[in-house]
Amino acid sequence: MFIDKQSVHIKAFLWAISVLVVLSIFSNVFNNFSDILNLQMLKQNGFYSWVVLLLCIIWIWIKRTEIDISNVKIDVRWLCIGVGLFIPALALLNYSSVSIVGLPLTIFAIGLVVVSSFCIFFGQASKVPFMLLIVYGIAVGFPLFIETFFSSSFSMVTALISTSTLRFFGVPISAEGVKVILTSLNGSDIVTVVDSRCSGSDSIAIFFAIFGLMLMDRKPKNSVVPGLFILGLAGTFIQNFVRLLLLFTAGYYFGSDSLWLVHDYASYILFPLWFLAFSLIYLRYVD
Repeated sequence: MFIDKQSVHIKAFLWAISVLVVLSIFSNVFNNFSDILNLQMLKQNGFYSWVVLLLCIIWIWIKRTEIDISNVKIDVRWLCIGVGLFIPALALLNYSSVSIVGLPLTIFAIGLVVVSSFCIFFGQASKVPFMLLIVYGIAVGFPLFIETFFSSSFSMVTALISTSTLRFFGVPISAEGVKVILTSLNGSDIVTVVDSRCSGSDSIAIFFAIFGLMLMDRKPKNSVVPGLFILGLAGTFIQNFVRLLLLFTAGYYFGSDSLWLVHDYASYILFPLWFLAFSLIYLRYVD
């Protein structure tokens, strides 16, 4: 059944109070926000999660008319989803408050509390925030998943392919597991380690996230979605592969400083260019 406007205001007030109470209990979680001022930490972990977070906020504004709490009705399904998410949300928030974790995971824990409680109070109106939380969760969770379970194999394969390609073109470079040894033109040896993030887990995660947002906004026919997804995933991996080739080539010709300069900034040029091209292809299949 539908509830009147006064009840909606009461529920909105209770929802806000419940979120504030939970966050005050786990207030230590905000200590992790000190990383915002640590530019070196942000550069090391990349700005991808912040881009996804910004896009999710923009999508909330774009889809705000679909988050209509004025015509909320009691929905047992969404109530169960909210309760089912609220318990792990508290556990994750507690973990973030007592452990040293990355800021993106902390933000996801806070978002999980906000959205799960929103599901409890507002049912069907939670659909868009729930989907956006999944998008952000994928962007945050995929690099951690790769780093935890497949870091070594993922990095070794990437290092092997990159070094083999450059050796084919005469560059004196070799890989020992995830360690890459490059001899530059000035005779100095440059030793680097290809980790899972350098191998492209971050860029793949942001592709997953943006692709999900695109499906939410303008979805093509179901028959072409798998093909577009495979194309986008392959292209994302290739653009990161090109990035590795560029940074090792820069190290070979110009030394270690140039290698790290390309390492820090090339992805912020290559990925947007690739995704612009992919978006143009995607839009061709949207009605």
